[in-house]
Formats: sequence, structure tokens, C-alpha cells
Amino acid sequence: MRHAPGGRAIRYRSRPYVCGALGDWDRRRLDELLAAAPTAVKRTAEHDGLVLHASGGTDRWRSGDHRGRLWGPLADGPAPRGWREAAESRMAAGAAAGPGYAALHTDALGLQDLYYRRIGDAVYFSGRIEPLLPVGGARAHVDWGAWASTLAMSSPVDDRTPFAEIKRMRAAGAWTWRDGRLHWESFEPSWAGAEPDPDLGPEEALAVLEDVLAPDRRTAVTLSGGWDSRLLGVLATRKVARMRAWTVSTDDGLDLDVRYAPAVAEALGLRHRVMIPADTAWNDHHAAVWRRTGYQTLFHTWLMPLAESLRRERVRLLDGLAGDVLFGGSFLSEATLAEPDPRDRWQLLRERMERKRDEVKAQLHPGVEAAFEELHAGAFKQAVAPFDGHPAALTLGALHTRTCRSIGISPMWIFAPETETALPFVHPEAVRTALRIPPEAKVGKAFYRRMLEAADPRTAALPSTNDPLPVPRPAIGPRRQTGPAAIAALTDRVRSSETVMGLLSDDLRADLAGADFAERVRKDTARFRVLGWAGLLAAWLEDFAPHLDLDGGARP
Repeated sequence: MRHAPGGRAIRYRSRPYVCGALGDWDRRRLDELLAAAPTAVKRTAEHDGLVLHASGGTDRWRSGDHRGRLWGPLADGPAPRGWREAAESRMAAGAAAGPGYAALHTDALGLQDLYYRRIGDAVYFSGRIEPLLPVGGARAHVDWGAWASTLAMSSPVDDRTPFAEIKRMRAAGAWTWRDGRLHWESFEPSWAGAEPDPDLGPEEALAVLEDVLAPDRRTAVTLSGGWDSRLLGVLATRKVARMRAWTVSTDDGLDLDVRYAPAVAEALGLRHRVMIPADTAWNDHHAAVWRRTGYQTLFHTWLMPLAESLRRERVRLLDGLAGDVLFGGSFLSEATLAEPDPRDRWQLLRERMERKRDEVKAQLHPGVEAAFEELHAGAFKQAVAPFDGHPAALTLGALHTRTCRSIGISPMWIFAPETETALPFVHPEAVRTALRIPPEAKVGKAFYRRMLEAADPRTAALPSTNDPLPVPRPAIGPRRQTGPAAIAALTDRVRSSETVMGLLSDDLRADLAGADFAERVRKDTARFRVLGWAGLLAAWLEDFAPHLDLDGGARP
């Protein structure tokens, strides 16, 4: 199978690969799923209507007549008393069974990937997309809504994947089998009831974060030039001496992380290593990253050299995912908070998250541009609908649509499942505390700055990527992803796909044929972004051609 090499490159050490079936499942289809597994699995649990296979250990729990398995927990704690508690208090995916029911659930934020393909009264599920493709024998179709969102926000949103027939389980939900029927059940996590508290101070927020941190002597932190990793480093060094920190070039042409992180590491007494990947790193790694992430994001290739080094080191990694959104108020502004119409607030949030929105759309064929806008707007609306009316609606919307899908792929798939990875900012108590901070207090990262100053005034005073860029603005230097070889690789992929070329504007198609295209696209970030997306799509179409029906189904 052409997709197999990407899946088999993953070693499931810190989190197992899981798959199985729920409902009135068919043995032959289950066997198809098992045959396509990217690693060896064995039957782990079976109950009426449920069968679970896993590549490694899953945690058992039992409460009265209810029992289950969970995997990939992002929070420590006692054994849960039901699948909802496993999803929320342990932030885990899992399977559960009890009198008259069986359930398959993901975590309360939707960070744990569980994909499924529903056929009749059964859902066949997998921790990765690829093994679901042969199930049932029928070819899959392109989900153009997923690709529209990937262009707009760097990943699909809601339950979409690149394949129309394969869905990703939504946060805080479960498929259940009751009374001979499948049901989708969802719940509201308890932190959703957190009310804004003007009296909540930075010291209390810091105490919660410090309490949920549990570093040990193997712990390392990925130290950027920003505040998330800096704050984690401050709190972790209170518990563990002589921690290690790693910094890697972000390949953005500025490399402010490389410039700022050493001073932070020195102030905290961290052993520090800076990595500058070779000029060929993007070409060397992008195909593996695309496969590893299921072709679901434009990001993260720059992290692969660091991830490979950490796998050899066998460390436990602290990652600052979601700190900027939950505590720093990323994407909040006075304008969005002041907008009285909820629909307009969501639109303003979208525009803040979709970089160079108008310039990017202009690179598409006019008919495709209109179709993509409608598809993405509909998926985004569905994804944020559960938060309408919530005091922290904008924060929750950004968290679920961008952080947990596009950015969350980094710790969950670039570093894990090989490297044990801790995400303190998404611990249930940290989320609850962050939602108690009044949104207006977060604008301009004001509350977050107070937290950092309260934690360690020395590191708070050091230069940061959260600060405005110096004036005059530094010139953007060479980038690995826009080097001649990288642009040539993307351009060749796009030109070779008639389907992808048909999505692009006449001007962009003409430019792709020009001799000076590489030089011009390096200076036009919108065009480069569309080229990267088009190359990703072209590679996906080529990789999965045996499993796709491009003649049937809707076209954009």
C-alpha cells in the first residue's frame, strides 16, 4: 500500500496505536483494518459490540459495573468512574463498557486522534487515517471542505479529514452502542462552567500550573524565544535541577528563537543546545512530516531534526502548547470583544487566525475561491457553535479550531508517540483556571506578562518574540523552505497534478511556468503559502491515488 511507509516510520513507544470496531461490526472488515495497521497489534478488550486492538499498554479502570481502557492520558489522576471522567480528568482517549452499552471516546479537548469510518450500524476506528481506507472496499472521495480549511487555517476543522468518508472524533464525545443502535453522545466539560473572576491574580494561576507540573530528571524543555516555554522552564527548574533545554531554528528567516533563547537558558541554569539544521533539511524531511501528520497541516517540518535528536536521547519533553491562547489571549482584541453580534465576533476571530486571508484567496480560481469560502465557513461555524454565549467563547473557538488541530499535531505526532510529551497548559485544572481570567484582562497579553513577571522578573525582562519587532524591522534572511531546491520540489509536484493546477488562478498557473517563479514566490508570502498547500495536496493525491475516486463526488 502506497501510504504504508509514512505510518511504519512511527515507533509507538509513549502512546500505543489503537484500532477496532464498535456496533454491529463485520469480521471481514475488521480483518481489513487489522491487516493495514502500521504496527503489530493484539486484541486488548472485547465486549458486546466492541473490539479493541492495541500495539502496547493501555490503562485499565473499573468502577462498579463499568470498566474500560484508556490511552495517551495528558493528566495524571485516579482511575476514572466512567468514560466522561476519563475524557475530562485524564484527558485520554479510550473505550468503555457497562450494562447495556459500549463506548469509544476521545478526550475533552480533542487532542487525541481517533478516526472512524461508519459503515451501516458499525464504526471502524483507528489512531491513524490510513488503515481505514481499505475497510469496506469502496474508494474514498476528497473532502474539499477539509482542504479549504487547511489552506485557510493550516489544518481541517471540526470532524473533517482529507477523506470525505473518514471523520475525526470531536472533542468531549463518544460513539456508543446501546439497544442495538449506534449513538453519538457528547458532554460539556466541567471547566466550561468556569466564570470570569476579576479577583484572580497571576500568583494563583502560577500556583495551579506549578501544581500540575511533574518534571523528573529526564525532563527537557523545547525553549523558544517566547513566553510559553520560558514560563514552563521557570516553574520546572523549581522542582528539578540541571534540566536540559533545546532550541531549533524556526526557518522563518529571522531566527529570533535562536537569538533570544540562550540568555533565558543561562538565567535559568539550563543546559542548552541550539540546533541549526542543514540547508537541505526541508527537502530531507517534508515528505516524512506530511505522511506522519496525515497531510493535515502545512506546519512543523522545521521541528523534525529536533524530534529525531530527542528520540535518541529518550527524554521526557515539556511542551508549551496552548499557553499563548489560554493565558496569553492570542487572537483576542478589543475589537473582537466589543463586537455585539456573535456572528461578527466569530468572523473577526477567523480573520485574525487566517493570515493574509485576501491575498491567499486571490491565488485561487474564482469559482474555487467562492466554493472554498463557503465550505470552510460552514465547517468553522459548526466547530465553534458549542461555544456560543460562553464568556470565553473566542478563546475556546481558537483553542478547538487551530490549537488542538493544527498546532497540537506537533507534540502529538512530531514528538510523540516516540517521545513522552507533557502538555501542562492543557491540564484540566490549567484550562479551568485560564477560563476564569476575564477575556479583557488577556488583551495584549497583559495578564500573561504579569504571570511571567511574578514567576521570575529576570527572565520576564529578557527580549522575547512576544515583544514588538525592533525598528527598523530586521530583514528576512534565507529560509530552508524557500531555497531553490525546495521551491523546485513544490513546483514540480504542483505542475504534475492536473487536479491541483485546475484549482489555481490563471495568473498563478502562468507564473508557475515562468523561469523566475522561484525568486518571485520567495518575496510573496501569500503565493508561497498557496504553493505549499498545493504541493501538499498534490503529494496526497499521488500517495493515495489507489484509494481515491476522483471521478465521483463533488468538486470544488
